[in-house]
Amino acid sequence: MASPRRVAVLIDSWSDYSNHVVKGIVRYVREHTPWLLLVQSRDAREQSTVPGHWRPQGVIARVTYRALAQRLRRLGVPVVNVSRSTVPEYDFPQVALDERAVGHLAAEHLLQQGLRQFAYCGLPSQANYNDTCGPAFADRLAREGRPCHVFQPPLSAKPPHAGVTIANLQRWLRRLPKPIGVLGLDPERAYELSEACWASEIQVPDEVAIIAGEDDELLCAISHPPLSCIDTGPERVGYEAAARLDRLMEGSSDPGQPQYVPPLGVIARHSTDTLAIDDADVVRAVRFIRQNAFTPIAVSDVLREVPLSRRALEQRFRALLGRSPAAEIRRLRIERAKELLARTDWAIPRVAAAAGFSYTEVMNQVFRRELNLTPTLYRRGARAGEL
Repeated sequence: MASPRRVAVLIDSWSDYSNHVVKGIVRYVREHTPWLLLVQSRDAREQSTVPGHWRPQGVIARVTYRALAQRLRRLGVPVVNVSRSTVPEYDFPQVALDERAVGHLAAEHLLQQGLRQFAYCGLPSQANYNDTCGPAFADRLAREGRPCHVFQPPLSAKPPHAGVTIANLQRWLRRLPKPIGVLGLDPERAYELSEACWASEIQVPDEVAIIAGEDDELLCAISHPPLSCIDTGPERVGYEAAARLDRLMEGSSDPGQPQYVPPLGVIARHSTDTLAIDDADVVRAVRFIRQNAFTPIAVSDVLREVPLSRRALEQRFRALLGRSPAAEIRRLRIERAKELLARTDWAIPRVAAAAGFSYTEVMNQVFRRELNLTPTLYRRGARAGEL
């Protein structure tokens, strides 16, 4: 019986995202192959090394700087890069988050809040990182005729100089039109935005609605208010990277193109719980829908909450949000069902009930009509990174 292959995993452990990538690698190993894993946790500022006695037969790493790329190349074994960065001249196979899809999802979410002004806060300029999230966010907004203000931090504005970042953000935020929706590329940027708003006495979410480009359960929870984010599903990045490395170690040819794993959806928290709509009745109706969408409500229940006829509510709802009250209820239920299908192993009837659908058959019909998929196929595609 052949000995298990030795695989080194060089991924910094300072972020929730990275830890979930490692979990995805471990899940692949449990399901498919008995690898021996050397998981070398490190701080992002430390040098990654593989112990000389270990002699790995494959490596999964965040390849973010030239010295590491050179050391990995000298190992002479297959390497898969799970960083969104690349090092020129070291074209390791790459599996990474689809940042363009993140930008589009964030724009859609903020547009659905009725916002008309938008901004983006990215990372300091870096030679090895090409930010595609911000441009995708701006492009999606441009299709709606909405401009996007951009804050590009100076290179020095990062720990241990976080105070400089907050001061710069305060000046920028004060100049922005209000109300406005802002995307922070990652949880750290979004958290700093929230801190800068607090220091400047800017109200979140009523004046500035903030969404993070990825989730960090702790950082998003301790922010005041808790941060909405894009559910990037980083375990799937680790899973797909392990699958790609497995094929390489088996001797299969590699297509050479980066593999981008799409995000799962939006996790809505209080930082974007705003309605930039100048119609108190519609705001009241939307808030009622959002609070009760996962219970057996219908439009008739909404009408009992607002002093409007059904026709008037429909007209004003469509004029301000571009959809009907029934469509808003359906949209929220679909998004909740998609989240549960992707993130849990719940049976389909349980998902349907938790998402507010009266029967499993109703959810099946809605999924086929709106997504051209059954819930089961959606779950399979989301977990395989195909949606």
